[in-house]
Amino acid sequence: MLLDKSKGHRILKYTGVLFSTLLSTAAVAENLSKFEITYIDEPGKGAFSTEPFTTSDGTETTLGEHRQALLAHVTRAVSLQFNHGPIAHKLHVEFDVWEGYAATTLGPAYSEVMEGTMTDEFGVMQIGSSYPGTLVSALLSQDYQSDEDALVSFMPNIATFTASGDDKHPSFVYAAYHEMMHVLGFGRTDCLGNCLPEPVSRDGHLSPYLFYNDDGIIKEFESLSMEKKTDAYLSTDNFWFGGSPASRDAARAELTSGHQDGYVYMYATPNPDTGSVDGQAGSHFSFDVQPAQLMYSTNARTEDISMAAYLLCDVGWCRNQGKVIEQSVVASLNENASSDTETVIDIVVQENLNIGVDEFVLNIRPDAAIQVLSLEDPDSLCVAVSEGYQCKGQLLPLAQIDLRLIVTPAEQYVIDGEIYSTGFDVDRNGFNNILDTKLVKAKEAEPNQPETPTSTAPTPAVQSNESGGGAFTFLLMPLLFIAFLRRAKLKFY
Repeated sequence: MLLDKSKGHRILKYTGVLFSTLLSTAAVAENLSKFEITYIDEPGKGAFSTEPFTTSDGTETTLGEHRQALLAHVTRAVSLQFNHGPIAHKLHVEFDVWEGYAATTLGPAYSEVMEGTMTDEFGVMQIGSSYPGTLVSALLSQDYQSDEDALVSFMPNIATFTASGDDKHPSFVYAAYHEMMHVLGFGRTDCLGNCLPEPVSRDGHLSPYLFYNDDGIIKEFESLSMEKKTDAYLSTDNFWFGGSPASRDAARAELTSGHQDGYVYMYATPNPDTGSVDGQAGSHFSFDVQPAQLMYSTNARTEDISMAAYLLCDVGWCRNQGKVIEQSVVASLNENASSDTETVIDIVVQENLNIGVDEFVLNIRPDAAIQVLSLEDPDSLCVAVSEGYQCKGQLLPLAQIDLRLIVTPAEQYVIDGEIYSTGFDVDRNGFNNILDTKLVKAKEAEPNQPETPTSTAPTPAVQSNESGGGAFTFLLMPLLFIAFLRRAKLKFY
């Protein structure tokens, strides 16, 4: 581990052997991925395992390739949820994690804004506060990190890579989805409680939105003494996220428990063994928050990031007129409208949050084996491009746009594509932004690996049994010592 203090930045650098790099993206001409993944597993292990693996649709592959495909799918979904700017987030990934954890994230590194340093055009970064490198890169539209943004570790348990029960995805997918939210800045830079050499707390991107209910008096977290901040981290249901008016309105409207007039409970339960501050406090929502949340310390199995969307929106991922949105796209065969000479594929775009999207882009890429006759586009939103069609337009609240792709009959139809906002919005569900679908005539739609086509219906959240592990951010040398322990394979909580 090295600490780079050049230009006033505090940047975590990890020195290690690099075995492979994957730019996670769909196999398409337009590269929308904003994650550059470097796998650091040893040859033959983790992402490079050659153990034979059969996917849910019968495809024969290796366990390592399947792991990489699943993570690429998750990062593609997250790429479509946020406006990341031109800079890719650089991740080091391994399939080796502390016992009892589904995943952990070391990072991202934080930078304190100082007098005379560059600030962003949106007015998000404030002097004296610290911001995660992933957000800084997006705000400045330049590469902030000279090395990786974060080291993400996952459990190698083979059972986590196959969906079970009513789960839509393997549990690994939900764990990875959770960790990507930490990579984007869902977390705190504090070390309170048993810290070496002493507790630390710095104002950061999340600080203005945190509050402590101190015996009925709501106090701003930034104004608290170190002792009171520690009390907040131990207060169970009295450490709160109180976001923008839109965020609090959403909490009041959606949450059935776990909030007080829109102030959402953060995880602040003392460690059950020691009674001290739990390492996951301040970087997750309380389990009292219902419906279940992806950003519990033990993540719920849900595609909807729910209140995490509002938190990440408030801290800077929404800029200008950006807002939390939820749009989806799905394709299906229309057997009734089809004939012996042509097949009709309905493509439906929908706004699901009653808030609207100022401008969306929809890419439709029929497989080369499909002979396309025409695209019925009543609103003239689409134009033909080399890979298929690109559509642009506005989505009014709860609006639906119906397109019809007319093709010649075939045994199956494979279509790739995605939808995303061109504004600085945060989309609550990245998976239903992915159009990728394999349609089989006279049968229900079947998926391309690794995921099933999504629909506009909400996915029920299921509670995971593994600890999400959370994010570990880096500001000071003591926290780098913690990371050293991790790399030395010593047990640490």
